[in-house]
Amino acid sequence: MTRRRAALDHLLFAGPDLDAAIAALEARTGVRPAPAGSHQDLGTETAIARLNDHSFLAVIGPHPTLSHGAFAARLEHLKGPQLLMWAAHTENADGVVARATEAGYHAVLTESSRTRPDGTILRWRAVFVNGHGAGALVPFFVEWPPGEHPSRDAPSGLSLVGFRVESRGAEALKVVLEALDVSVTVRHGEEDRLVAELGTPKGPLTLASLTTT
Repeated sequence: MTRRRAALDHLLFAGPDLDAAIAALEARTGVRPAPAGSHQDLGTETAIARLNDHSFLAVIGPHPTLSHGAFAARLEHLKGPQLLMWAAHTENADGVVARATEAGYHAVLTESSRTRPDGTILRWRAVFVNGHGAGALVPFFVEWPPGEHPSRDAPSGLSLVGFRVESRGAEALKVVLEALDVSVTVRHGEEDRLVAELGTPKGPLTLASLTTT
């Protein structure tokens, strides 16, 4: 079997209030993301919408009653809903850790989960790599269980037309992403940002992050 390079799995559209972020996205696209449950360890809650067979848009915000971890606290201080970061799909989380370590970066492998609205628990493995100096321009990595992927039963209507990373240090960023075996378009830009081009029932929409490094 040919190993696939890590590529976009999902985008995180985040805000200080999940309901407000969902409403903002629905107003701009005509598609309402469906509630997808809570991350007990993070103190966050999420809703999702399908982009294609293997990718989705996750809308995330602090949970109103769960204890907030560092990530939820970060979301509380956002000025409004925005594209925050991205995740890349991997079939081998341990391999990501090995590549990151070999390249001189620090990698943390976690066993993560989310409690769905129906009470069932979705589990996955995630890898967070730091020490590269590129912040959220570099994705975190997700390894889903065989046969599991949130895009399968997420609301449809959106399509991913294009996704790219823009950076003032594009060549240096390419070195990092190549070391981690990530497949993504990288362009030189006047600021560091993620850019997602979506097709929606209300027409084309471009989501771009604020400076992320």
